[in-house]
Amino acid sequence: MGAKSKSLFPALEGQEGTGEVALVPQGETQSGFKLAIYGAGEQRSLEELIRTNFGDAEVGSLFTKVKFPTGGATKFKIPSEDDPDVMEEVQEIVGVILDHHRVNALWLEEFRGEGNPPQCFSPDGRQGFGDPGGLCKSCEYNQMGSKGENRKACKNMWRLYILRSEEFFPLVLSLPPTSMGSFRKFLKNLTGKFLDIHQVVVKITLKETMSTKKIPYSKAVFTIAGTLLEDEYAWVKRYAQEFKRVREGFLAKRDKEAAVELDIAEEVAQGDPAFEDFPF
Repeated sequence: MGAKSKSLFPALEGQEGTGEVALVPQGETQSGFKLAIYGAGEQRSLEELIRTNFGDAEVGSLFTKVKFPTGGATKFKIPSEDDPDVMEEVQEIVGVILDHHRVNALWLEEFRGEGNPPQCFSPDGRQGFGDPGGLCKSCEYNQMGSKGENRKACKNMWRLYILRSEEFFPLVLSLPPTSMGSFRKFLKNLTGKFLDIHQVVVKITLKETMSTKKIPYSKAVFTIAGTLLEDEYAWVKRYAQEFKRVREGFLAKRDKEAAVELDIAEEVAQGDPAFEDFPF
């Protein structure tokens, strides 16, 4: 562990030092997870890297999005690295969850099966953009009973940013309403073990579940695939803080500009008839 390499990220606020971090040994986690390591070079922030690569181009989303299936399917779909227009099926997603937050979307029209954008969209589950827009907490469509008894008209979802082995930028997985309970239970289990979410490598799989009306739907399952070494955890924790700062600032602006863009999980939440059994 004696060799050192300059970090791609500046030192944390209030932390002394040169911004250097020890090289992380490869393949030493229980899951074989490997952090992307960069050689010595000029330090730059994540925001600077994005601005350098994308410039002023209008980019709706900088993230590769995972498609959450409908109808009880047990495989995710991810764009191929060779051809982003080709979707590859994978049975599991393994990585470290860098960040996660709420996402809300409202459709008042019938789902047409063709990516109709939501009438109102909130990238953080707090502030909505569109019609009616405004604060989600006080919105009439986000209240129980706004879509029949014990149901909400607004779909409440959860977005995860997952850093996979040997990759630098995370994938995005948006959980539909029917998988939010599974994620909350996973967080509760981590807390019970006194583990930070950045300490563990998470494996996400799918299982077929039946609704009360006997309609099959896909549900996410979260398990711990391994734990990070102390140096790995420190590196990930540091990166996660920088990533969240950038996401909430620079990337959030792009999200607002693309508020009418239909997200894959929102399409699932709107189009899968199994969801009509649930009070979301």
